[in-house]
Amino acid sequence: MKSKLSIKAVCAVIFVFMFVSADKRGAGIFEGSGDVGSPKLKGAVAYDATAGKYTVSGAGQNVWAESDEFFYVWRKATGNFSLSARVSFKGKGVNLHRKVGVMIRESLTGESRYADVAVHGDGLTSLQYRPETGKATKEVVGPKDGDYIYLERRGDKIAMKTAKGKYPQEFTGEIELNLPVSCYVGLYVCSHENDVIETAYFTNVEYKPL
Repeated sequence: MKSKLSIKAVCAVIFVFMFVSADKRGAGIFEGSGDVGSPKLKGAVAYDATAGKYTVSGAGQNVWAESDEFFYVWRKATGNFSLSARVSFKGKGVNLHRKVGVMIRESLTGESRYADVAVHGDGLTSLQYRPETGKATKEVVGPKDGDYIYLERRGDKIAMKTAKGKYPQEFTGEIELNLPVSCYVGLYVCSHENDVIETAYFTNVEYKPL
């Protein structure tokens, strides 16, 4: 009897450990993943090492205004860097304002200062940023229909590049944003709908310290 109970207890501990670990695990070049804010539906990430493809699913009301809800696949980055990726949505989606992009973020709280290069469901690209914790988001609008995006940090300067079907060469927006030396950088998806999960694909993902 003691042996059976012991086995059950061990199995329970292993199950809890696996559940907690899976919720925080990374993928590919990234260290961790999880929902930011409090989306009603949980997101997920899968990584195909052979194809170099990240499949990211997320819900959330928005990445905008004073607080965000989305699914984030991240790594810690210190100092200057660039992060680029080619992105595409799965299917037509529900809301034209759904977003997929690359991001730098002060913390994993919804109200955090951040900047991202976002591709919207209607083809809009923009450099979004929250200059102060819990304050309104601002943006610099880029060219329409870009699917290859690039985010660069050099000191307090955050810049974006966007292009269609090829690696972007020219900057299409720049801001100044005071962030800590060490931040979270990565890939994200936001459905812009509380009851909907949207999926996006990230390929040609490249992170470079500068």
